[in-house]
Amino acid sequence: MNRSRDTTRRRIAMKEEKTGRTIAAYIPARARILDLGCGSGSNLGTILAHDPGCRITGMDLSQGLLALAREKYPQVRFLHQDIRFFPTGSRYQVVIASFSIVHLNGDETRRLLARIAEVLVEGGALYLSFMEGEGAGFETTSFSEEEIYFNFYRSAELTALLQGHGLEVREILRNGYEETDGSVTTDVFLFACKTGAGQQS
Repeated sequence: MNRSRDTTRRRIAMKEEKTGRTIAAYIPARARILDLGCGSGSNLGTILAHDPGCRITGMDLSQGLLALAREKYPQVRFLHQDIRFFPTGSRYQVVIASFSIVHLNGDETRRLLARIAEVLVEGGALYLSFMEGEGAGFETTSFSEEEIYFNFYRSAELTALLQGHGLEVREILRNGYEETDGSVTTDVFLFACKTGAGQQS
């Protein structure tokens, strides 16, 4: 795979703006929220506008992006953390994984979804966004001097994985996005709730 994603950040920002109100609909008052791969905090403005009382923990590997997030949202707890190994001792009403799994391989994503199911309370909600398709590989971008790993997923496969961990998909939104090379990428926004009916360990 050798494509240039010159507008990846713009695409994510645009789609997060479109789905922000939907995210807010799944957030109860004063919810405890975990944002995995929070970056500079693109989701947090909408969430805090919806309910300033939300108690949010954001995690990311980029110290630079975390510095930007801390400057914009000093009321939020931010941790420098690899999301693949985030601690599971706390419980949350909402977990957000916004375009985080696109940088993980299939095995890493399966393990991450299991950890997310573990930390969600009964009735808790997951917001998961990714790019639909098949294949994985390194691609050039306009925001990194090095190539970045991208992985594509099928919605049906992720839905089955989530169901196995007791997470019922409630809503799926899709948006097509034209890349600079003329190809179209489908961005998927999935909302699931924990029902406790999973079968996987």
